[in-house]
Amino acid sequence: MTLSLPSWLTLPVLVFLYRPLTKFFPKIDKDAYVRKVVTAGNRFFRTRFVRTPYAERMLFLPYCLRAEGCATVIDQEKGLLCQDDCCVPCRLREMREMALVLGYRDVCVVVSGKLHKKDGVLRSRDFLVRQIGQLQPRAVLGCLCTRDLREKYLRSANVSPEGSLGGHGLKVIPQVCLLADCNCRQSSVDWQELESLIRAKD
Repeated sequence: MTLSLPSWLTLPVLVFLYRPLTKFFPKIDKDAYVRKVVTAGNRFFRTRFVRTPYAERMLFLPYCLRAEGCATVIDQEKGLLCQDDCCVPCRLREMREMALVLGYRDVCVVVSGKLHKKDGVLRSRDFLVRQIGQLQPRAVLGCLCTRDLREKYLRSANVSPEGSLGGHGLKVIPQVCLLADCNCRQSSVDWQELESLIRAKD
């Protein structure tokens, strides 16, 4: 029903209804609902995102997309770092390098703070907020799973006509590419969709 509304209304309605619906209907398909939210959000912010120069965008990728055999060098300040001498075929590295060649302000591979708490890694949301606060992009493309999105970002306070994240004095124009599943150690994504979003330009 809500998806027939105009895009400027669909997004806030879906976000506002999420918690009441999950409370009264605990068996609701949360993943399917989140995908509807992402579709509405991407549509609402699309025009402004593609008009934002690459130099004013940031890309956040999840380390669960790294290739098998990745050396996994973790930097507490910058996330997962690709080594220059790495010869493991890796689509994640390809996406990162492509965005940087296009001129993106920065690309961060976000490490799971839950899995690497002992290494002093920040929770992924805290890491993301810190990086955005430091580099001040106008637009952000995030690749994440439905569970992360609904548990950390799917709140009315995080969404406004000016952008997402809310709080912390931050507002960025978002686009989201959802992972195929919620496997924190080894996930997958539609690489063609991700590349299309990275390259998106007016």
